Amino acid sequence: MRKLLFICILVLILASCNSPQEPVLNTIQNESAEQTELMQIYNKADSLYQQTIISKELFDSFITKAVKFADCYPENEITPDMLSKAGVACMILAKNAAIEQNPNQEVVEEYARKGLGIFEKIQATYPDYEGIRNCYLNRAFIYDDILHQYLDAEYEYRDFLHKYPDDSACDNIRSYLQVLGKSDEEILASIENKK
Repeated sequence: MRKLLFICILVLILASCNSPQEPVLNTIQNESAEQTELMQIYNKADSLYQQTIISKELFDSFITKAVKFADCYPENEITPDMLSKAGVACMILAKNAAIEQNPNQEVVEEYARKGLGIFEKIQATYPDYEGIRNCYLNRAFIYDDILHQYLDAEYEYRDFLHKYPDDSACDNIRSYLQVLGKSDEEILASIENKK
């Protein structure tokens, strides 16, 4: 009887020791599988983009999965980089929608706003991310070149200048701010006036 009781207790102890490990193992396997899938989708979309083919379906899928991955695995070392790539994918899709024969401004704004939100999330959540400076510049670019909201673009450029005054891009940004939002005619007139 004691042996049977001992065996039952031993089985319960072993079962209780194994059960918490299974969910942890499943979580690690899920994270790894999702990371692999995410990187494969990005590589396909990027490979096509390098050939000047923009696959809206692949970029959309990547953006959705990158945001979901970041929500599920915020501590994963690739999360800020995948978010950054998703933000750039939003920029690509917004710019592509803007240059179509019959551009749909709602689609342009949807992708632009989504990109702005992703870059803002990176700035707030991953301030030590090595590509953080690009988040500021990409936000400025979206406001400037895609949405044509020059005051917001100027704010983003100046925020970059304030945070990174020694960055090699600062001189170019300062020069660019002098012509931000001006038409070609206004820029030429300004040059003529300086002469």
